[in-house]
Amino acid sequence: MMTRREFAAALAAIPSVVTNPSTALWAGVTARLPRRRLTAPELIARPFELHQVKLLPGIFRDDLEVNRRYMMGLDLDRMLVSFRTVAKLPTTAEPYYGWEAPNNELRGHFVGHYLSGCALLAAQTGDAAVKARGDQLVAELAKCQLPNGYLSAFPEDLMDRFKTRRGGVWAPFYTLHKIHVGMIDCYTLSGNKQALDVAVKMGGWIRDWVKPLDDVTMQQILRTEFGGIGDSLNELAQATGDVSW
Repeated sequence: MMTRREFAAALAAIPSVVTNPSTALWAGVTARLPRRRLTAPELIARPFELHQVKLLPGIFRDDLEVNRRYMMGLDLDRMLVSFRTVAKLPTTAEPYYGWEAPNNELRGHFVGHYLSGCALLAAQTGDAAVKARGDQLVAELAKCQLPNGYLSAFPEDLMDRFKTRRGGVWAPFYTLHKIHVGMIDCYTLSGNKQALDVAVKMGGWIRDWVKPLDDVTMQQILRTEFGGIGDSLNELAQATGDVSW
């Protein structure tokens, strides 16, 4: 077995490797690389579209089909109960329980995951029915978005409680992040422009909620949760070209 020192020495001994440097690809890549001698091969990663990967028959394809049947078997009206309640819209469906139970402070985050799941599965497989299900959920959630941009399965007073630090809360921005990024996924992967509109309005609500906070209050808030919502705001900036997010 080689020691770490021996392994590092072996890597340093490998000559620079550039294949066919005259090609347009390498010309573009090398122009952006730092001007230094390459002492070991460097891998240049390039992203590719989900539809460029197809699963052949086998256990992984079987798992995909299990996921698809599960997702298509869920009742959107049941997932929307708490959202419609917050928006004061009529609903007669029985809610789902567990994570989505009406008394669970994380309710709504599964719905955000579901949006992302529909977008990812449709983008990878081209399944029109899955895409349509995601589009339908986006449209129904858009009806639940309040005029100020707030969209959640729990009422705004929970966010007020979080801001004033009067009474405990679980992780409300964790939940908002899942819904927010689900909308962005539906736009970037499925081309749903209504989802982007919802995401932008949600971003506006987040901006307005954070804006008046002083540093002391923000540090107290960060003791409860941080990180996730910054990710979706960054994704929103990339999707819109608006760096203010």
